[in-house]
Amino acid sequence: MNTRHLCVFLLCVFASTITLAQVTLSLGNTNLHAGKIGLGIDGITGSPNLLLKYFFNNQVAGQIIAGFEVHSPGGNAPTGQTKVTGTTFRGGFSLLYHLTQDQVSPYIGVEGVFQTAKAAGFYVLKPDPKNSIIGGAVFGAEYFFNEKFTLGIKQSLGLDLQLKRDIPKEARDITFNTATLVTGRFYFN
Repeated sequence: MNTRHLCVFLLCVFASTITLAQVTLSLGNTNLHAGKIGLGIDGITGSPNLLLKYFFNNQVAGQIIAGFEVHSPGGNAPTGQTKVTGTTFRGGFSLLYHLTQDQVSPYIGVEGVFQTAKAAGFYVLKPDPKNSIIGGAVFGAEYFFNEKFTLGIKQSLGLDLQLKRDIPKEARDITFNTATLVTGRFYFN
């Protein structure tokens, strides 16, 4: 299959999802699950991530994840040291399957995130950023207050692959990773 055929195929799949996704449960004048695209945040209590969720059909959704954090230490660097502002960038994708289309909509899925973090502080030698790949299974649920707003909780279980760096000298490391995050989302068409 050449690139042209692949582009036409993907365009057809995208076009077919336009009429199928998220137009289901009606409660009086309220039509829950009316939004096809959701913009939200998770990690509300910590370093938040922006989430862009797109329903391919009524139960399958893809989600783009982006996060950013900055930490600047106070004061001036002592003589012979350099002040480093800490930054963390995150980017990833998840694929989710909603088990029901009720007011409470539980889901399962997989998620992968690349993160690069530079530690804040005062250093003689600036440390290299710490890069890691975080991936695993996701379990969660969204509560639809109405067709536009949801509040949810997400539990992820997986691995954190921390890549090697030179300053300070660290080898590649793998750890088991779990996280529980509160999510909020606004849906629109």
